[in-house]
Amino acid sequence: MTPDDLYLAKKAAKKAARRNKNADGQGDLNITSLMDVVSIIVVYLLKTYGSDPVVIMPTAGQKIPMSHADAPIQDGIPVYVSTRSITFNNKKLVQLDENGEVDPAALQGHLIGPLYDAMAEEADKAKQMAAAQGQEEWSGTLIVVGDQNLRFSTIVNVMFTAGRAEYREFAFCVIQTGG
Repeated sequence: MTPDDLYLAKKAAKKAARRNKNADGQGDLNITSLMDVVSIIVVYLLKTYGSDPVVIMPTAGQKIPMSHADAPIQDGIPVYVSTRSITFNNKKLVQLDENGEVDPAALQGHLIGPLYDAMAEEADKAKQMAAAQGQEEWSGTLIVVGDQNLRFSTIVNVMFTAGRAEYREFAFCVIQTGG
């Protein structure tokens, strides 16, 4: 055997040894990768199952009406209407008088000016986000969180204003009673 043949034989033997090292088909378990996968799955499950699409936090002194309805809450933008004020996007926009009516200075027909401005701005942002995400159409759902002692005319004014701001669907927040 020449030195070249000896070198090639050693090289072939090393290659065969490397190839046969895991010939039984068992691989080594990498615990770091396994923990990464489990962590990602746990975070995903907590994120999807552990949160509601909308969190409703009534304003101070607001009494939400009771109902036997069993429909789940829809995804939408909440507007809080108490007997004292109208709040949208965590901003108190309109004060109501002692009778629960909208101040006539803020009202034009049934349109509540400051509320319309805030709703229209939010609707434009939501439409742009829907377009950026590739959605065909913005749902335009508004969740009305009203007080049980609220005047019907105030609800009409809020819904008219929301309709003018291009909100097409309305959901009313209620507390579900047993039975």
